[in-house]
Amino acid sequence: MNLLDEVRLADEACDAAVAAIASPEELFAKQAEWRAAWLGAMGGLPEERTPLNTRVTGVVECDGFRMENVVFESLPGVFVTAHLALPADPAGRPPYPLVLMPLGHSDNGILNPRYAAHFAMAARAGFAVLSWDPLSQGERRQSSDPRFDANCAVEHSRLGARCWLVGWNFARFRIWDAMRAIDYAESRPDLDSSRLGIMGTSGGGTMSAFLQALDPRVKVAFPNCYVSSLREVVRERGCHDAEQFFFDPFRHGLNHASLLALGQPRVALAIGSRWHDYFPHVGAESTFAVLSNLAARLGLPGPFWHFSCNGPHGLPPSTRAAQTDWMRHCILGAEAPRPPEAYRALDADGTDENDPAGRSPHPFPAEAAFCTPTHQVRNLPGFRSLYAVVADEARRLAAARARAPRTRDELRAIVRRRAGIRPLAELPAEVQAPFDHPNFNWWYLTGPYGARRENEAAILATLGRSAVGRDAENILIRAAAESRARSGAPVPLHANGWDCIAAAHAYAAEPQLFSSVAFTDPPPSWTDLVADPTPGRESYATAVWGALRDYDWPDLVGEAP
Repeated sequence: MNLLDEVRLADEACDAAVAAIASPEELFAKQAEWRAAWLGAMGGLPEERTPLNTRVTGVVECDGFRMENVVFESLPGVFVTAHLALPADPAGRPPYPLVLMPLGHSDNGILNPRYAAHFAMAARAGFAVLSWDPLSQGERRQSSDPRFDANCAVEHSRLGARCWLVGWNFARFRIWDAMRAIDYAESRPDLDSSRLGIMGTSGGGTMSAFLQALDPRVKVAFPNCYVSSLREVVRERGCHDAEQFFFDPFRHGLNHASLLALGQPRVALAIGSRWHDYFPHVGAESTFAVLSNLAARLGLPGPFWHFSCNGPHGLPPSTRAAQTDWMRHCILGAEAPRPPEAYRALDADGTDENDPAGRSPHPFPAEAAFCTPTHQVRNLPGFRSLYAVVADEARRLAAARARAPRTRDELRAIVRRRAGIRPLAELPAEVQAPFDHPNFNWWYLTGPYGARRENEAAILATLGRSAVGRDAENILIRAAAESRARSGAPVPLHANGWDCIAAAHAYAAEPQLFSSVAFTDPPPSWTDLVADPTPGRESYATAVWGALRDYDWPDLVGEAP
């Protein structure tokens, strides 16, 4: 059975578990399990809501709304640049109903024309709209070296691979930024957070789905171009951005269907999909069917809606209007959204959705929308990058390991569990070839073994395994065969470069197989890699989820012969 089949069966089992829920009480019990599992898969959220230290750095008068440029700190020194639109319609008065608009992957943040147009549309519809730059986007580039500013998703993956080693997922910080944005909104008397909605597309759709599940303050949600099914997403292009895949989710019943069910019955929920997308429409249909059937069986109030339109991936005028009307219906009590065909007609003239300027001018001048003097938070006094946050955690874990060193037998058990290395007697007779799928060229990291191996490592992680563990097993298969040929005598172990990491795991799992260990040109320790502020050597294919909580890879050979 190949990886795609394994993912399909695991994802279908999660759907079936949601479909089997027979009562509201059973749903609430499952929600408690799912929530704990999602938080565990992220490495938990920060324990303390530290001071936001919010400041408004500018005000822009726009057609139909006033925009405030805001800076706050989601963690000490972790600056978030945000924009708050307040409607100018004299018929409205504070406190204004609030809609969060998390952004998708745009290097220029809110200055992306489609997001700016949607931001303005919602404000003119009577909402206060709060949007913020995700990490690595807009004014929130994290590396101090501007040579690494090329693509926000690349930096997401670099940060994600670093987070992976300390037992965090990049989603941890994306979700925390969003929760602190709600905290900021709640501090303002002119905003009504009791009627809180969230709508976003792509990466913003991801955050919309996560927030409706994990933050009880969200009452209405419309994630677009994210919700599908994990089996269809992986089949189409493998794993996507760093916050969109987790370690071993299926074992805990976590997939897109359970993510949507987590918000019920609190959330009025719509999902959006496009017919030609790398979040496949067919997956969105199947997941929405699971939720709709659950709602019908349990009498969940909803309302629920699935809006779809022609592709490719993105935020066309039809979806902007549909999302805004859904918020008006659910929050303001306006009429129900129009039939889908009425929205799809908005896309009929073929205007490029990435440049809607011909249809409606950019709602505010670019220079007026910047929140910081140099247009980058990394130049603010006291700035603390996420690279530094992860490095500090790696150093803390190293100190904790030094205070409680592991015995060789303890390390053996831990390595097998974390890397997914089976006992020698359970290994196949032949080495395991990498799963080389032609669609997996689309990936943000190339690592030492290439983009396909990086994507394969991410897919293995969703099944609770690691590429390091698979490669270590292959070393053990070869070593065991050679040992048998030598009448059971142990064999020398030699590795070069990045292969040393898998070799160290093989030795830790079955040290009796090896007579000696020799490494040539080994890579730095994981702790040193994470401590290096210069990006470029991050890799999922050479990492083990959460390993630094228990060991660094050089620890595994220790006093090897």
